[in-house]
Amino acid sequence: MAAQTAADILAGLLGIGPDEAQHQLDRFAGGMTAELLDRKRLSVEGLGHFSVVHEQATREKTASGTRYQPPRNRVAFEARKERTGDAEQISTGRLGMDASEARRFVKALGDLFEVAKKDPVRLELRGFGSFALVSGAFRFQPEVSLEALLNIGYGDLKAIVIPERAQETDATPVPVESGSLKKAAAFVAVILILACGWVLFRQLAPLVPDKPSVVITTDSGVVAPVEASFAMAAEEAPEPASAAADSTMLRKGRYTVIVATFSSKKSLRQEWNHLSELGHRVRFWPVTSGGSRYYRLVIGDFETRSAAIDSMKSMPKGLPSHSYIQQAPKNVVLYGEQGL
Repeated sequence: MAAQTAADILAGLLGIGPDEAQHQLDRFAGGMTAELLDRKRLSVEGLGHFSVVHEQATREKTASGTRYQPPRNRVAFEARKERTGDAEQISTGRLGMDASEARRFVKALGDLFEVAKKDPVRLELRGFGSFALVSGAFRFQPEVSLEALLNIGYGDLKAIVIPERAQETDATPVPVESGSLKKAAAFVAVILILACGWVLFRQLAPLVPDKPSVVITTDSGVVAPVEASFAMAAEEAPEPASAAADSTMLRKGRYTVIVATFSSKKSLRQEWNHLSELGHRVRFWPVTSGGSRYYRLVIGDFETRSAAIDSMKSMPKGLPSHSYIQQAPKNVVLYGEQGL
């Protein structure tokens, strides 16, 4: 005799045929999927708690370069006996059952789950996932179609590898010809003579103020020398006119936190939206490597590396452990959302 299916057990509990029971299970699985997609969490009495977990992009060093894995969403499941849950709400709101019918159906589902915990029954909610009994508790395996729906915004993302740039170093000592040594010795001698002359000049010459002074005559006729302070204004490169209005300049030598790297602006937008919802002020930094163009999602503008490290410790949750800090080799425009 073949083992009973979940539909067979539900049919006996509700007093309906197996095909109708399977149809009810399929409808309920569809309602669970819709609820999870809308609310990012779901509890089912007698089964457990589901939630959508966002996994940030990861970065790892490989022999061929730095590999960037794209972000994704996954379903986390915690097997526990929920006294209250969303099963009745799904039955009435999404399946169109009346209140009494929904309560009866939810009770039958709870009984089905209890049976499945004791007998080797394959519990599958088609379109949502399946459950296997491990050490007396359910372990959940989501269906591929559910994961595809959760990651519809990341569907075109692939892992990308950016080759490491070879550091050109030459540790081989350069041989010096004897003629070059004679020239170097003569040069050193000239420098020493000039240095001695400068010392003698400083000793014999009258004292001269190290800083220029300005002479001010007061109303009482007193002459007062005042040191003049001269400061050289630092040159500041203008921001390119092509930069978006909400973009900023990352000055040469300053630091920023790199969160993820993408191969297109379209791929960038989904993670941009996620980090913005978490309260981050994000920008992107376009870079070119090996003839390919990439877009780095960045957070912050810091004067020192230690300041960037401190910011990562205090940033809200959502910043991945695979983030890293980079110093700008030159002035760089960090583009804002209008640049997308």
